[in-house]
Amino acid sequence: MPVTVADVETALAQEVEQLPGKYADRDTLLYAVAIGMGRDPMDAKELEYVCETVGNRVVPTAATVLSRPVRAASGGGFSLMSKMNFAMMLHGEQRLAIHQPLPPAADTLITNRTTGVYDKGEGKGALVTSETEVKLADGSPLYTVGSTLFFRADGGFGGSSEGAPVPHALPDRAPDAVCEMPGRVDQAMVYALCGDRNPLHRDPEFAKRAGFDRPILHGLCSYGIACHAVLKTMLDYDQTKMTGFDVRFSSPVFPGETQVVEMWQDGNVISFRVKIKERDVVSINNGKCTIK
Repeated sequence: MPVTVADVETALAQEVEQLPGKYADRDTLLYAVAIGMGRDPMDAKELEYVCETVGNRVVPTAATVLSRPVRAASGGGFSLMSKMNFAMMLHGEQRLAIHQPLPPAADTLITNRTTGVYDKGEGKGALVTSETEVKLADGSPLYTVGSTLFFRADGGFGGSSEGAPVPHALPDRAPDAVCEMPGRVDQAMVYALCGDRNPLHRDPEFAKRAGFDRPILHGLCSYGIACHAVLKTMLDYDQTKMTGFDVRFSSPVFPGETQVVEMWQDGNVISFRVKIKERDVVSINNGKCTIK
């Protein structure tokens, strides 16, 4: 059965359950390696992210892989996602608000909620926004992760299109800085070990059935690579300065491609976008990094 206005109202009105979470330094170290840190074993700045005897820094966008509860919700509630067509789903946007620097390991409290459903019209799809709040075990806020999923086949159910997220506008001038981030052909294999085992990113036959000649890189891996570039180029690897990191995904990336990150700074906002050097396409657009 297709999604209805009543389904949307039920999903938005649902009470959320706070679940226990947990992550170890293995998770934060692996994430840093998966997004390209540590290639130069003598780079003291990057070693602080990948070698615990040198430093204990954590890449802020690791939040995207550290937000899984250790047990499932008690169940019994309505699931809007069960009504959506996942075969026609695209990851549209990713948002992150950082309330305090991420520790290398932590016990956490996790709350997930659907925050909006926007009907773009028949044949135009629907947007579903969600939010995950993560606190430390003592109740202090750690970070909030938000995402927008674009369901291409689920528009026209009669819902409103008002209130959907508005993309951040990039400055109309040449970039203040540019950083090339070379990829690795096995990067999706490593990133999958962070928790996203979607075969689209590793299985060639599955990728072909999804319409791609070969597996594509995880969008959230590219998200992390962009964060790596901003940390390296604009913040001298000081992750404690970063308070937010938002993007809009605009084109797939293939493992091994070079991601060219263009950056502009205006006060406490670093705007950015990512282009693929080999194909001259924009893969991440409307990027916004907020700093202290």
